[in-house]
Amino acid sequence: MRLATLLSFFAFATIASAQPQLDNPGFETWQSVGTATEEPEQWSSVKTSDGGTLINNLAPQMVWQSADAHSGSWSANLRTVSSILGAATGLLTNGRVHAELQIENSYVFTDSTNSDWNTPCASRPDSLIGWYKYAPLPGDKAVIGVLLHVDDGKLPGFGTEPNWVGGADWESPSATVATWERISVPFYYIDNRVPEYLLMIITTGDSTNSQVGTEAWFDDLGLIYNVYATPDAAIAYVTAIDGFDLNVAYTTGGEPVGAVDFTAELSDVNGDFTNAVAIGTLNSTSSSGSIACTIPAGTVPGTSYRIRVNTPSPYYAPVDSGIVVELSTGLQQISSGRSRVYMNVEGLIVDLSGAAFAMPRYEIIAANGQVVTQGSLVSGSLNALAAPAQPGIYTVRLYHSAGSEAMRIAVPRASLPSEAMRGVRVAPQRSGDGAWFGASCSGERKDILKMP
Repeated sequence: MRLATLLSFFAFATIASAQPQLDNPGFETWQSVGTATEEPEQWSSVKTSDGGTLINNLAPQMVWQSADAHSGSWSANLRTVSSILGAATGLLTNGRVHAELQIENSYVFTDSTNSDWNTPCASRPDSLIGWYKYAPLPGDKAVIGVLLHVDDGKLPGFGTEPNWVGGADWESPSATVATWERISVPFYYIDNRVPEYLLMIITTGDSTNSQVGTEAWFDDLGLIYNVYATPDAAIAYVTAIDGFDLNVAYTTGGEPVGAVDFTAELSDVNGDFTNAVAIGTLNSTSSSGSIACTIPAGTVPGTSYRIRVNTPSPYYAPVDSGIVVELSTGLQQISSGRSRVYMNVEGLIVDLSGAAFAMPRYEIIAANGQVVTQGSLVSGSLNALAAPAQPGIYTVRLYHSAGSEAMRIAVPRASLPSEAMRGVRVAPQRSGDGAWFGASCSGERKDILKMP
């Protein structure tokens, strides 16, 4: 039978949700194979409509089991065929066909009283995926229409439009597709209601002018749900010894169909998840939650890290968030603008020449948080301190009557005596694959610190 499909949801916003799926989405199980009424289980066509014996006997077969499958053993083969009323567009639905001799009164619908002809779906999927092949006659285009609804649902609407929550609408090109090609189409939503059912119709072409001989094959349909990850910290401070604890919230917008392992993962320093590091896992039946996580100690500092929440299911699509990883001494950096710390030929200089602090003192702290040295300073002057013996990144923390402040310095990996450094010019240079701090004297260059 020829049915008009009325689905236009392009003005609605996409919202992700949980993970209910279609029944028999890969068309692996069939009934009445070898007869005119063969159909995939949980799917139907015109031969099993509610039109009664007369109409069902007059209706042609439109659906066949096919061994040409994208995966598994079978796919669904739909054909536009001849009927006593003219060309009958190949049709398959997960609901039921309401067929009348007056074709304009026909539609597909959700039969909520019979599980063979309805698909419960109390969630809001992000997109529909699937695979298809197509052998159209000129002008034909295959069509998939999906309706999410409450209460009664029909396509075309026939007065059920107030029950519509959202949907998806896909149309193929009018071209031969000889090898399996992926379908992906977003869902659009009318409002924020939670749907109760999902109704789908698949056809070989336009319901009013498809041509006899057009064929389509469909397989491996699926509903995709986004999983959003939101860390409760924008910056993770780590050391060589200590990691950084944080919580990563996730939401899918709908309830999983069973307990799921939601695993928070950290990308590499470039934001690539190829070798993602699991930083926390929560086994849950909830569509939202919080995962206790730890950024590992020794993680290389960087500004391009990403965090996502992954699951074993291919129907959950992680949506990642950014996070910055910094080397930390456990101190918050505060700057008054009245002091600064730097290295020169005298060693480590604490410049308090522009500050009138009372009783200033300092601590030099290694990357692992240990205090290397401490002492008093003289306000209003340059204070030359002995540099730490070991190279690395250090924090110099100043304490004074106005509060405290912390600044980072890099200590060279090659220690040069102060006398040997006198008269030496220190300037940033580049050499090879990294940036270098170099020293030159009498035209001779000596590399002091390599910064990758």
